[in-house]
Amino acid sequence: MVKLIWKYVKKYWYLAILAPIFMILEVYMDMILASYMEQMIDVGIQTSNIDFIIKCGVKMIFIVLVGVVCGIASGIFTNLTSHKAINDLRKDLFSKIMHLSYHQTDKFQTGSLVTRVTNDTTSIQQMINMSLRMMVRQLSMMILGTIMVINIDKRFGMLLLFAIPLLLLIMGLFAFKATPYFSIMQKKIDRVNTVVHENLTGARVVKAFNKEDYESSRFEKVNDDHVKTMWKVNVILAFLMPLLMLVVYGLNAAIYSIGGKDIINNYNSWLMNGLIGENALMIGEVNQAITYITMICFGLMMFGMLIIYITRSIASSKRIIEVLETEIEIRDGDFDISNKKLTGTIEFKDVSFHYPDDKDDVLDKINLKINKGETIAIVGGTGSGKSTLVNLLTRFYDVTDGELMVDGINVKDYKQNELRDLIAICLQKAELFAGTIRDNIKWGNENASEIEVIKASEIAQAKEFIDSKEKGLDEWVEEKGTSLSGGQKQRLSIARAIIKKPEIIIFDDSTSALDLVTEAKLYKAMNKEIGHITKIVVAQRIATAKNADKIAVLDQGHIVAFDTHENLMKSCPIYIDIYNSQLNKEVE
Repeated sequence: MVKLIWKYVKKYWYLAILAPIFMILEVYMDMILASYMEQMIDVGIQTSNIDFIIKCGVKMIFIVLVGVVCGIASGIFTNLTSHKAINDLRKDLFSKIMHLSYHQTDKFQTGSLVTRVTNDTTSIQQMINMSLRMMVRQLSMMILGTIMVINIDKRFGMLLLFAIPLLLLIMGLFAFKATPYFSIMQKKIDRVNTVVHENLTGARVVKAFNKEDYESSRFEKVNDDHVKTMWKVNVILAFLMPLLMLVVYGLNAAIYSIGGKDIINNYNSWLMNGLIGENALMIGEVNQAITYITMICFGLMMFGMLIIYITRSIASSKRIIEVLETEIEIRDGDFDISNKKLTGTIEFKDVSFHYPDDKDDVLDKINLKINKGETIAIVGGTGSGKSTLVNLLTRFYDVTDGELMVDGINVKDYKQNELRDLIAICLQKAELFAGTIRDNIKWGNENASEIEVIKASEIAQAKEFIDSKEKGLDEWVEEKGTSLSGGQKQRLSIARAIIKKPEIIIFDDSTSALDLVTEAKLYKAMNKEIGHITKIVVAQRIATAKNADKIAVLDQGHIVAFDTHENLMKSCPIYIDIYNSQLNKEVE
């Protein structure tokens, strides 16, 4: 945890130093204030010296103002340090999450990653804030206060020698007892976030199946589980403050007892002899000692609360470090794309693949070559490996055996961002973002001109429905495109891919919501306008696949045939079965 925090705080070391300096000055002002209060009581009030009292009062007001300024400055520099450091940490954490593979993201779970970016980083921020202010404040209070108390009377120092270890022992025991619950509590928050995330993303399914009550009870269960854990922690900590206060008040009582006896003896000595002992305690000194000791003890108690923050942040930092130190499964190559000739060709050479947690190959010995400008369809039954095949092309996963080549270069040799710049992908579930229709199309190319936006929408057969909107391209799209139909979302997704001007476009069943007429117009427009771009079409419908230049038929991870529709209808039984099952007609 220390290495993690130092890594992000050291960049703002000048702020981190200024914060405790001003805090020490504030504490020192408090100490001086107590000293002037003692003088006012023992000298000014007892001698009825009004001028002395006024002078002390003016000095005390000035000291208070200086202390306020120091306190404000300390707060500002502390907050700047913690906010800037955690801002950097949160950015690095989010960036790391964005570079995790699908497998690694699934392993951590979405709800847990959300908690780590938000709740866990906030916990560390609070700890940094508390450490820079409270730790310095309390330590300086304890050191300066102890010196002051011993200077007043060594007997008070003996009391502190007993009280401070007792306070530390109590705080240590409670921290030891509460520590295991903080890690458990963060995992409970993960579960709460996971359930919330599932219900927000799957709200339509929940409503369609009338599962609102079931999901509400599921949320109540995980939330109650989280509350129970928090309750256990709070019950433990609820005993802490009263016990600490008991020690503090007992210490105050002991000081009053010692100081009171001295004051009474001195008063009797003054009445009898008219003299006061040289080392005699005065009322103001006892009051000053009480002030210092209270500051010391409350400083210790705050230090105890800081330990709780530190303990919680240790649990959070472990979870953050777990993500930051995770080895990236898919790494960039070192190929210099600037010297490459763009050809748009794709070749699978004996490619096999199995998922990280599965020993069985999903794809086995795939050999397939796609030339520039060709439109290749991939068909097959459910679970045959169609989507997996195209996921390898974009390096969402890496092949386990064989080579996958783009433009004659192994995809593992590319930098990921440069490889993906060559490829655009349209998914069956079209992901749109809150913004205008124009914003969503230009998401594929933010520098695209208005003419290019309109042209892309025309090719994607989206212009007609866009023009029917009151504001046209400026029509607002709700989050996830909930204000649009499935077909409209898919067409905008296709326009977004086209405007990117890639070498290769992958359609992963991304026309499933389109009627056959619109789909036919789409492919006709693409052949005319972007015929030079290589297109891979993952299709469930034979009507979609049959117009491709060639069709690859997948069965249980193997390519059993690769030919035109006409030839497959003569030679491939699996393709014929799919055709007959969909179109319900016999082959001639």
